Amino acid sequence: MTMKLEKYFLLLALGVFAFALQSCDDDDNDGISVPAELSNALAKEHPNAQRIEWETKGAYYVADFHEDNFEKEAWFTKDGVWQMTETDLRYADLPAPVRSSYESSTYYNVWKVEDVDKLERKEMAVVYIIEVEKGNQEMDLYYSEDGILVKEVADAHNGGSPEDYLPSDISAAIKDFIAEKYPNARIVDIEKEKNGMTEVEIVHGSISKDVMFTAEGAWAYTIWDISKRHLEDVVKNAVTAAHPGYVIDDADFIETPDGSYFLVEMEQGEREIYVKVTAEGEILP
Repeated sequence: MTMKLEKYFLLLALGVFAFALQSCDDDDNDGISVPAELSNALAKEHPNAQRIEWETKGAYYVADFHEDNFEKEAWFTKDGVWQMTETDLRYADLPAPVRSSYESSTYYNVWKVEDVDKLERKEMAVVYIIEVEKGNQEMDLYYSEDGILVKEVADAHNGGSPEDYLPSDISAAIKDFIAEKYPNARIVDIEKEKNGMTEVEIVHGSISKDVMFTAEGAWAYTIWDISKRHLEDVVKNAVTAAHPGYVIDDADFIETPDGSYFLVEMEQGEREIYVKVTAEGEILP
């Protein structure tokens, strides 16, 4: 091979190598290009976003970026409608009421905090998620901004993705019902159940409540936890008299279109029973 030919192939190889490097660099740093309406939507929601990279996840466009020294991920529909933003936090970044609530829980100093996120979603109140682990167990603890424990979810993602957090839509009729029955309530989560029912989790006053609707959108019932120490004596006396030898373990309060009652869980050794009882102490079938 002549010297000229060797030089030609060397230059050609170097050119291909340089192009490959440039292509890799573009892929790593620039992500994908998006329409102006998506860039504008991100700028509206997060005006200080920097180091922005776009990608697609299913039917959504997702922007990974930094803002105010936090790593964030914002989800949009293809036509630029913001759905949610997930922010990675340190434990110290949590609002004081959330830290205080967690530190007074049974998880504190027993479970290990693995991850902390702030979740902002369309038409919902902000929630903070503390992921904790103990051995092979994992729990996601959802807190409102004022430190109310909204729910505890075991193995929430189970290897899934933040797409699990995307908000579900509910009808205007359901929103209106909640606004009327539970004034000033904050919606913190919406889930469509496999049986067709819709569960709307709200914070009403200082109480986390689950409001259930049928597949047709009719209110079915509302349920929330009641501490044993907050049960009235008339209720406690009624259930213990009806079931001697059993002790109260837990209780819920349930509202329905036909009336309200307590659902009291009672134990005797390994046996468990559930007792329906009104606030006046009447045992229900």
